[in-house]
Amino acid sequence: MPSLLYFFTRTALLFLSALSLTAQSEPKALEHMVLIPSGSFSMGGNAGLMNGGSQSHQTSYPIHEVTLDAFWIDEAEVTNRQFAEFIEASGYVTFAERPLPEAVLESLQQNITANLLKIKSMLPQATGAERKSMLQAIEELESNSWTEQNAGSIVFALLQSNLQSSNDITQWWRIDPSATWRAPSGHGSNWKDLLDHPVVNVTHDDAAAYAEWADKRLPTEAEWERAARGGLDKKPYVWGDDFAPEGETVWMANIWQGLWPYENTGLDGYTSTAPVKSFPPNAYGLYDISGNVWEIVQDRYHPKAYSLRPDGATNPTGPTPASLAQLMQRVPAYVTRGGSFLCSDGWCRGYQPGSRQTQENDSPAQHTGFRCARDIK
Repeated sequence: MPSLLYFFTRTALLFLSALSLTAQSEPKALEHMVLIPSGSFSMGGNAGLMNGGSQSHQTSYPIHEVTLDAFWIDEAEVTNRQFAEFIEASGYVTFAERPLPEAVLESLQQNITANLLKIKSMLPQATGAERKSMLQAIEELESNSWTEQNAGSIVFALLQSNLQSSNDITQWWRIDPSATWRAPSGHGSNWKDLLDHPVVNVTHDDAAAYAEWADKRLPTEAEWERAARGGLDKKPYVWGDDFAPEGETVWMANIWQGLWPYENTGLDGYTSTAPVKSFPPNAYGLYDISGNVWEIVQDRYHPKAYSLRPDGATNPTGPTPASLAQLMQRVPAYVTRGGSFLCSDGWCRGYQPGSRQTQENDSPAQHTGFRCARDIK
């Protein structure tokens, strides 16, 4: 059973939100948003995970105090239905739907040229099936068919062979030119079959464009974590201390069950994204703030962001331009929070509120979406 604190905190916040909406005529933009009160909280990773055990907690330290003004945040992730309204009204084209940028094409050409030289140098010594495979690879690389494709997105595929290295994500991720927000899983999938699922295969710029159109913005990383924790301090889950507070048959979030990355048993009812609000909300009334899809936030990513930030910071907005310049990032990278349907204790534990990941701005993915925030005006 959820704790009494869960019910008291949630009831108080919903009452506060109701008072605010009653007291003034709020714009339509505030529909389906939750008011997060001002205050301080402990921001950072979860106990016991600092020295390993979670791929998504490695840059989540030190735990430090942050103070925030009140703000609004969407009660759920932006859905395909909502994103389609934005596309129809604005004519916006997402990154995944555009041709590959020139810089990416040049980099690909250099890699392909190097690979061709390597394969051709090995070809005289190859025989049988190995030689046939090499000739096929040469033909594919020389076809240049990739230059005519859209950027596409990164899509997950179950691993069919032995795991060679847990650091080699290409074993379960692949770039699919047909994967966009319109085709969430690539060829054969359609957003119209998933109207109330979170939109995916978007970049930070795509999400920011939607937010501006909706008269909102992306939440800062600090705002996101304060909202996710739901008023609970230093708890391992957004709902409290226990992984299954309502029993083992009641799942609190859409995450991975089974042997990663070979099989997702779908015990929680889903092996991919779930319709928003399919799982219980946290104490602030926010749905899917844990699991379902990673959520892009406003902050640029820096692996040492927390150690560079002074304890007791007020309304932090991310690392300084000078600290980012030292990273020499290939393209701007942004923080993502909350984990996804691919997160498990055996891999990243990303569904815990202290976790954080990075997304390069030219790398949309099947497990990444967003929700919006708004200032109090």
